Amino acid sequence: MALMTKEEFIDYAREALDGEALEPIFETITQHNAEVAQFGDSWPGALIRIRAMVASANKLEATLARLEGRAPRDFGFRVFHPR
Repeated sequence: MALMTKEEFIDYAREALDGEALEPIFETITQHNAEVAQFGDSWPGALIRIRAMVASANKLEATLARLEGRAPRDFGFRVFHPR
């Protein structure tokens, strides 16, 4: 497995973090939040899956921001917690 150059990583991260690429995370969060609001909980394992997706995106963003010399963006991931 070959390592990416800094420029290759920046290109990859920018593409992976654009609006369309993040859409599945937002859709999953929206579905989860709707179920929590309606039923008080969502499907089994939802929070684990969502937290992993959010952590991965935030980690990628933190690295990209460091390489670009800026503060990381807040993507606005807001996850409801079951009652």
